[in-house]
Amino acid sequence: MDDFIKQSLDNIERYGRQVIAEIYNIFGYCNGMETTANHYYSTLAHAHLQLNTNNLGNGFGNQQTTPVTKTSQEILKELEEMIVELKIKGSVRERPDGRFEYRSALLGSIYGKSKEEIELKITQKLKEVKKNKGKPIGKKKEIPLLSEFFITQYLPYKKQTLAERSIMDIQIDYNFIVGKGKFDKPLDKYTTANIEMFLYSIPQTRKRQKVRGLLNNMLTYAKRMGIIKVNPCDDVERVKHEQKIGEALSFQEQAQFFDNLYAANNIDLNHKLYFTFVYLTGTRRSEALGITTNDVDFENNTLHIPGTKTKGSNRTIPLFPLVKKMLQTIVPNKDGVYFPIKADLVDSIMRRVKDNTHHPHELRHTFGTIKMCVEKLDPKTVSLYMGHTTTSMTLTRYTHPEQLDKGLFYNGALTEEEKLQRLKEQYQVILDKISSYLSDFTQ
Repeated sequence: MDDFIKQSLDNIERYGRQVIAEIYNIFGYCNGMETTANHYYSTLAHAHLQLNTNNLGNGFGNQQTTPVTKTSQEILKELEEMIVELKIKGSVRERPDGRFEYRSALLGSIYGKSKEEIELKITQKLKEVKKNKGKPIGKKKEIPLLSEFFITQYLPYKKQTLAERSIMDIQIDYNFIVGKGKFDKPLDKYTTANIEMFLYSIPQTRKRQKVRGLLNNMLTYAKRMGIIKVNPCDDVERVKHEQKIGEALSFQEQAQFFDNLYAANNIDLNHKLYFTFVYLTGTRRSEALGITTNDVDFENNTLHIPGTKTKGSNRTIPLFPLVKKMLQTIVPNKDGVYFPIKADLVDSIMRRVKDNTHHPHELRHTFGTIKMCVEKLDPKTVSLYMGHTTTSMTLTRYTHPEQLDKGLFYNGALTEEEKLQRLKEQYQVILDKISSYLSDFTQ
C-alpha cells in the first residue's frame, strides 16, 4: 500500500490536472483496505483541496467527480479573499503566461496556476518566516536603496504598461536623481524635508516638477508593496511650472543655424541630419528618434510618425521630397533606426552649434508656422501633421507670421500678397541650402 500511495503522490506532482482524482483514489484504496487515511492525510492536507469523502473512488481509477474549470476572474477573487483570510499584505494579478502571481515585500513573488497552489506556497513561506522569527537575528532586514528598488521592482513594473519611449524618459529623470543629484538613500530614510531640499536645488521648474513626480510614483509603489509605511512625498509641495510657449525661428535665424550646423566639425553627420529631419517634418524630439525603416514607405511617399504624447500623435504624414532624399542616404542601425541618438543628448548636441541659443523644439514650431503662414495649409491638415488632438492648439501657436520676419510683417508699404511672396522666397532659400548640403555629402 505504501508503494501505491507514494506512486500516487508522485503523480500529483507530475500531473496537476489529475490531482483531485489521484487523491480520491488514495483515500478510496485506503477505505477498501479497511485502513485509516489519517496517517497520510497530513501529507495531503497542505494542498487545501476540499475533499468530499462521499465521492471517494474505489482505489482503481474509478473517481466519481470531475474537476471544475474556473475563470481567471474567479481565481483572482479567490486569491484576494485568501489574502484577507491569511491576514497578509500584497497584491495579485494574472500574468501573460496564464499563471497567477502573488507579490509582497515580505514574501516576494509567488507564482501558481491555481489558488490552491499559491496558498500552499504562501503557507510554506510563512512557516519559514515564523520559524526564523524565533532564532537570534543579528540584523534587521535592510530596506533597499532607491536605486535597488528602481532596478529590481519599479522599472520592471512600469515596463509592463508603458511604451519604450516613456520608459526612456523615466530613466533620464532617475539618472538625474541618483547620478547628478546623488540623492540615493534607503527608502525609509526619505523625508518630506530632505525631498523638498533636494527639489529646491534644481533651478529649472520643469525638471523639478518631473523629478518630484517620479519620486512620488516610486515611493507610492514602495508603500503599496509594504516596503515603507508612509509616502513622504504626500506632504511635499507640488511644483508649479509655467510652460513657456516656444516661438518659430526667423528666416534669418534659420539660415544662420543651418550654416553653423553644417559647418560644425564637432557634430556627427547623423546628428546634423537629425535636426534637419525635425525641421522638415515638425516631429517632437522623441518621435524623430523613434523613426525606423518600418515607418517609411518610399513607394507611396508616406511617413509614419510613432507618436507617444497624445492620442492623435501617432500619425502618418507625406514623405516630403527633401525628407525622402535624406532618408534614402542614411544607413539605419541594425534595429532599423535612422537616428540612434540618446534623448538626453539632443540638447547638448544642439548647443555645439556656433552662436546657437535655440531649443530643439523651436524647429518644430518653425515647421508649424511655415505650414500655416507661408504655405497657407488648412488648419486641420497642419493639426494632423503636428499630431495635435484638436485644431485649437494649432491655431493658437502657429499663426504668428511676425516670428518669421518682424520687419516684413510691420512694413506698411507692402501688400499682404507681396509680404507672402517674400516669405515664400526666404523659405525657398532655406530649402535650397538643405538640398545643397544633402547633395554634397551624397556625391
